Amino acid sequence: MSTPNDPEVTAFLRERYGNFGKESWLSGWKLPALIFLIVGGSWLLWSANHAANPEVRSTLISFKSDSPTSISIRYSLSFKHPLRQHQCTLVARDKDKNTVGEIVDQIPNLPNSQTGQAVHTSITREILIPTRLQAVNAAILNCVSL
Repeated sequence: MSTPNDPEVTAFLRERYGNFGKESWLSGWKLPALIFLIVGGSWLLWSANHAANPEVRSTLISFKSDSPTSISIRYSLSFKHPLRQHQCTLVARDKDKNTVGEIVDQIPNLPNSQTGQAVHTSITREILIPTRLQAVNAAILNCVSL
């Protein structure tokens, strides 16, 4: 009867199960996993930083339905790059959440006349959105830096 420490049995078992000795860490699945970890981890860190610190941050303050054909919206913006021009798309919706009005608000850069540097890194705006039906709410669809 052969024992587990028998060289013939050990060689047979290694050949049968594909264990031919000590493997390098670069062989098999470890190198692709390491590459995936480096690429995926760096993309995850970049996307988290990019989403947490947008170029334009908008906050809806209030909206008020002035008439059956318009609604006013008040919102604030914070800029990462205040010397650029910005634009925000504002929408008005009816009680069924259908869009009844939309306007693109152009925000020019606001440089100081003396130095040319930006004066404001955040502003508050109040805009009137014309509508085709009675609007019950308004929202900021998106804000981008141009």
